Amino acid sequence: MFGYSKIKTGLVIAVVVIGFLFALPNFLPKTVLEQLPKGVQAWFKPITLGLDLQGGSYLLMEVDTNDLIKEKLTTLADLTRSELRAQRIRFAGLTVENGAMHIRILNAADVASAREAIRKLETSALNIEANDNALTVSYTPEALEEMERKAVTQSLEIVRKRIDELGTKEPLIQQQGMDRIVIQLPGVQDPSEIKAIMGKTAKMSFHLVDEETSPQMAQMGKLSPDSMLATGDETGYIVLKRRVIVNGGELKSAKQSYGEHGEPVVAFEFNASGAKEFGNATRENVGRRLAIMLDGKVISAPVINSPITGGQGIISGNFTVQSANDLALLLRSGALPAPLIVAEERVVGPGLGEDSIKAGTNACIIGLAAVLIFMVIVYGFFGFLADITLIVNGIILLALLSLLNATLTLPGLAGIALTVAMAVDANILIFERMKEEMQKGVTVPKEVIQRGFDGAFSAIFDGQLTTLFAALFLFMLGSGSVRGFGITLGLGLATTMFGALSFNKVLLSAWVAVRKPKKIDL
Repeated sequence: MFGYSKIKTGLVIAVVVIGFLFALPNFLPKTVLEQLPKGVQAWFKPITLGLDLQGGSYLLMEVDTNDLIKEKLTTLADLTRSELRAQRIRFAGLTVENGAMHIRILNAADVASAREAIRKLETSALNIEANDNALTVSYTPEALEEMERKAVTQSLEIVRKRIDELGTKEPLIQQQGMDRIVIQLPGVQDPSEIKAIMGKTAKMSFHLVDEETSPQMAQMGKLSPDSMLATGDETGYIVLKRRVIVNGGELKSAKQSYGEHGEPVVAFEFNASGAKEFGNATRENVGRRLAIMLDGKVISAPVINSPITGGQGIISGNFTVQSANDLALLLRSGALPAPLIVAEERVVGPGLGEDSIKAGTNACIIGLAAVLIFMVIVYGFFGFLADITLIVNGIILLALLSLLNATLTLPGLAGIALTVAMAVDANILIFERMKEEMQKGVTVPKEVIQRGFDGAFSAIFDGQLTTLFAALFLFMLGSGSVRGFGITLGLGLATTMFGALSFNKVLLSAWVAVRKPKKIDL
């Protein structure tokens, strides 16, 4: 069979059969797929349509780096306060405003020491300007740019985790510009839940309650620098120690559960280091209240009745099952480094998607029909075999896209159309080479077919390889739908090579073996 052993032929047929199997979900009704076992549905599923085909929501979120800078300066101010006290450097007027930390050193002889102490507290580059005894501390432009870059990168990963856990199918999440994130949610017509989840930074921390200072004293200005005034829906105003006992970054897991009286709660577990810190803090402070803060608001402040050494605990409050699930999701996915603000929101109606599907489907049907008819008219029976190869090529491509859980967009449809053109071109090259061999006097069918494939291989390979380079560059350098076009085109090139050089050869060899023709009519 033209150099094809039974094993190779069997492998080619096996690939085609498997391709038909994984492409099948795209042709089955949704009701049939829903009746399959959950384990089967996980891999036996159709291609997901993109936002431009089935409608959905478009969100443009902006990373509020101003809040991030303010938070980092506030942390630096707390560290500065402790460090200067430790070094017995007297100071006053320690404030954070207008993107800088301001502090006045009371003794002029201590200014240089204070500057050095502050610089050692921060790994990022600082600008420290001195005006007499007053210091103004800010981050350098390079440090601010690095902070912004890291914040956006981290936010991207956390947004992906949150949306994936919400079960949104095939979201498109990518960076736009320096400080913005694009979120496309195919099929989601009401993005309110997504916005609510994305709008929470979910920064959790545990603080001891300052039992010696009442909220009234704090509001009158009688507040220790080591304490802060906070508020919560259940606790009202409450004074907490600034020092963080343990933060949400030490969490290992969080899930919705139920308390002693059947009320919804959030059960959490710390990692090894967090469990050790939490255990030591609760052991040393039995009888005191420990406040749980989320995004600057106190959720609850229970009394530590006994040491909590297992690294596990619960967060109780006025939770519903949904709100407890949402909080657990936020804690699992991690805290955003900075708040996300909705800069733009659009809902794409399914009507646009239906029009696009109809137009794309009609174009594909008309184009494919024209190609199939052309091949039969020009090459007769061999054109009919080439048509079978084209159809098999398309089905295997659908199977690959389904296996990869790909999202099909309009550019992706364009990639499929270009793949069909490349597949037709490959078959035409083979048939034209066969004609040339017959014109040279070769008449034995097996030899004509073999020489046709051998002669066309270099041209087919070169054409596919150069197009593959273009697809790879689109994938690596592009984003969104452009990247999707590159993926579809690259997969299509692989299926084209398989269809034209392997499956087509098996069909022709089977025809020769069954019909035993004396000559080839092309």
